[in-house]
Parts: sequence; C-alpha cells; structure tokens
Amino acid sequence: MSSEKWMMRYERLAVWARQEWDRRQGETPYQLLWAAESCGNQLAQDRIKPRRRLKGKAYYTGVQQVDCDEVISISEYVMPGRTPVLGETVGAFAFSFDHPDGAFEVLYVSSYYRDDDPNIVSIALVPPAHLDAWVNFEALCNEVVRRPSRRQDVYIIGGTNAYFKPTVDWDEVILPADLKEDLHSDMEAFFKDGVLIYQELNLAPFRKLLLVGPPGTGKTMLCAAMAKLALRKKRVVVYVSGADDDGASFHKIHHALNVVANAGYPVLLIVEEIDVYLRKDDKARILNVLDGLESPNNPRGALLLATTNYPEVIDERIAKRPGRMDRILVIPPIQDDDLARQMLEHYMGPQWQDDHAAVVPQLVGQTGAFVREVALHARMLAAHQHLREVDLATLLQSIGSLTNQINTGDDLLPRRHIGFGSSGGNGFGLPQEADAPSYIETDSPED
Repeated sequence: MSSEKWMMRYERLAVWARQEWDRRQGETPYQLLWAAESCGNQLAQDRIKPRRRLKGKAYYTGVQQVDCDEVISISEYVMPGRTPVLGETVGAFAFSFDHPDGAFEVLYVSSYYRDDDPNIVSIALVPPAHLDAWVNFEALCNEVVRRPSRRQDVYIIGGTNAYFKPTVDWDEVILPADLKEDLHSDMEAFFKDGVLIYQELNLAPFRKLLLVGPPGTGKTMLCAAMAKLALRKKRVVVYVSGADDDGASFHKIHHALNVVANAGYPVLLIVEEIDVYLRKDDKARILNVLDGLESPNNPRGALLLATTNYPEVIDERIAKRPGRMDRILVIPPIQDDDLARQMLEHYMGPQWQDDHAAVVPQLVGQTGAFVREVALHARMLAAHQHLREVDLATLLQSIGSLTNQINTGDDLLPRRHIGFGSSGGNGFGLPQEADAPSYIETDSPED
C-alpha cells in the first residue's frame, strides 16, 4: 500500500492546501497553522460582514468556497428560531483581507477527523506578515459562533434543537423548603459575591454543584426550575445534551466550555448524567476541567449544575477531592408523609379527594416519578371504566399494578431520563421531588 493512504487526516489536508496555495498564490510565502473550526462555521461567515475592521489595520473583505478533492463540504443546521440556519461546516475556503501594505488571502480547510470521531481538524495557510490579522479574525469567529444571545431560552449544545424554553416554575417544585432555599441562595450568592472572591484568589470564577440521587427523584425538574430562575436574572443558560447521534462526548463538554468562556454574561451550565461523559478516554480531560486547569474563565462567573443517577460510576477522585465539586447534594426518594401527600395531590389535580390520603404511607420511600405514574395510571383506569372520578379503590389498584411491575422486574419507569433538552418524555413535565437531602461539603473559596 502507498504511504499516502496511511497519512493522518491533517497531513492529507496540508498536502492539498500547499498545492492549492501554489496554484493560487505562486511563490508567496505562507505559514501552515492549526486553525479554529469556527472559521468554517456558516454562522460566523454570515454574521461577520465584509469590510469588518479587525484589531490593527486589517479589514476582512469576504470569503469564497474552494473545491477540494479531500473534503466533501457538508453543514449541520441549527434552529435558533422557527427557521433552520446553517451552522458547523467542513470544507475549504479562501478568506480575503485588505491591509495598507496590500490585500492578502488565507487558505483554510477543515474536515471531520474520521468516521467515528465527530471532532473537526482545521488548518490554515497564512502569509507570515499577517499572522496577527488572522489571529484576530479567528478570535472574532470564535466569539460570534460561541456567544449565545441573552434570551429567555436555554442554549442547547448537542441536542436536536438549538434552544429550549423551560416551563417549570420554582414554586412548582415540591421539595423541603430548606433545600430549595439553600440551592437558590447558593446560586445567587455566587453570582452576587462569589465571583469577586474567586477573582481575588486568582481563580477562574467557576463553581460546581452535583445533584446525586436515584432515577425519578426530581433532579431534572430541579435543573429546569433553576434554569428558569437564572433566565429571569438575565443570565445565559447552557445545557449539554446527549440526545443527538453523537451521544455523550467530551467534544460537547469542550464546546460548552468555550461557549461559557465567551458568553460575556453570567452563565448557568447544566450537564445531566455527568457519569456517562466519564468514559475512560475522556475522564482525564474532564478531571482537568473540574480541577480548574481548563475551567472556563468567564469574568462574569459560571456555575456548573451537574447530576448523576449512579454516583458509584463516578471516579471517587471527583467526589472526594476538595475543589473538584464544591458541593454534592444527595437527593433521596420521598421520606415523609407530607411530601408524599403534596405530590399525590398535585398529580391528581382536579381528581383529588380527601380519602386518597389513605394511600400516602404506601408512597413513602418511592420516587416522585412513581407518584406521578400512580396518579396518571389511576386516572387512565377510571377513564377506561367510564368513571367520572377516581375513587380510592381505583387509586389502590393503580399502586398495586405498578408495584407488581417493579417487583417482577417489568419496571416501566425510565431508568435514565431523557432530560429537559429533549422535546419528548417527562423531562420538562411536572416536578418530581424528594425529601431533605444529605450534604457533603468540600472546601471552596466561598465556604
């Protein structure tokens, strides 16, 4: 086999780029550089208009797509509103610039690294005398692509949609008052006073909270309510989703950190089921982020709210090393009659009757998801039996049916929730709650 077949992807791009440069520029000198993938992004090319002045004396004058035998140009699309627009793109482009010393061109080419790796490799050929202009242009591309607008939507990375509007109000979340107040106060105290404390200690203002609990205890709904609170405070909310074909990849975490760092506003970053991102190949890189080595340095502050159903999957170094997670809150199933009754009454809605309270003791120890399913199943049973209301017998039948399904291993409750960045499922429905959590405190600059 020829050595060309075994070239790395970036080498093949470099060989093509050099040949294309010679064809276009002759003997004009160039510097071969790694380049930012955002330069090929259609959002950047649409938003940065010709005659845009860069730092220094150069002006950006336009872009032209170039035919390349090594890359089939293809774009993803995003949905910032009702109309799809082109976003991340691979291919070859010639960027043109004006300068008092004369016009110049930069040749750029990008490609997916390989079929099983969604990361993009990008290179650029730049005239050595104009490296500063290209660096400034790259920074501008990164900014316009990664900076989300401050709007009343959650900015989604990796999902099937670009934005999502949270619908869970804080008052709807049925949790012990001290837990709700503690979590809310932590977020507000960080953005009000904590950011300055981190900066005084020469630390990136990046605070990290982890919610731990079995499936169905309401971590997703709590995240949704926190997101809505943050949006009301004019903060940017970024949600990392594993709902697309790429699944849970560090590429998404890396993209999210870039968005957070360039947001220009305070940011709430939500990563549900963080354990699924801790694959062997990616764990070290995520640990670097949690250690602060690669934490996003947003001067306005960034708060990470992560969740996990399976804390035993998480490397103990994350949970036990101070600073990797500033606080870990364990949210257990329902542990008292008052919360069980509140949830049952909430999910029964207009069908609630006082005698339904007789089943409350059977709900203690269950999850909010179980209570929701009990109420929904009971109301469906009543509808099938042409009953105008759900009586106690029907409610007991619903509990028995669902309990039997669980005990026989035919559990219909989802073991891994879809998450609120998805358009379906229970992710942004009514809240699923828990009793007072246990707290595991680790050292942090604020405490």
